[in-house]
Amino acid sequence: MNPSTSGCSSSSKRHHPYGRSLGPQAMPALSPSTSNHVQNNSNKLNDESKAVIDEGKKLLVGSVKQVARWCQLLSFLEPTKIIYQVFGIMDSVITGSNKCEKIFCLRSEHKKSGIVCVFYEIDRKIPNISKGTLVLCTGHAKGKNKLQVFTIRELHEDKNSFDRISLVSHWTINDILISKM
Repeated sequence: MNPSTSGCSSSSKRHHPYGRSLGPQAMPALSPSTSNHVQNNSNKLNDESKAVIDEGKKLLVGSVKQVARWCQLLSFLEPTKIIYQVFGIMDSVITGSNKCEKIFCLRSEHKKSGIVCVFYEIDRKIPNISKGTLVLCTGHAKGKNKLQVFTIRELHEDKNSFDRISLVSHWTINDILISKM
């Protein structure tokens, strides 16, 4: 199925066939929609794709390399519209210019790419996670290859399940970029 020509309709707004926009409720899990149909009219597809961007926050899940690339591609959007969940290897944590600012690098498994992560210890402390541990961080992009992290947790799940979710995130980004044209 070609993501640029397929879609799913739900009431009056278009949703990606395998993803959901984040609404006022807690962050929902990505789940498949129930019906699919082919959009033949490209103008109609572009109009509906623009509605996808305006619906609210998006949750994008990917590896360090993917999220670094996506942050660059989506830099034209307001940073708070996109919430990234990135999985990678935790590097050592240092204290930033403020006492509450903790900075670490999240690296890909092959250490070829990395993202600088900043965690602010305002309402909770950074978890005690040792260097070299596979973690999942959630946050907003703050410039090129920098992420303001809200949550950090060790990843005990099979990383392969995240590869499937990151494919859905890639399709969502394609929808956003197509609507920009």
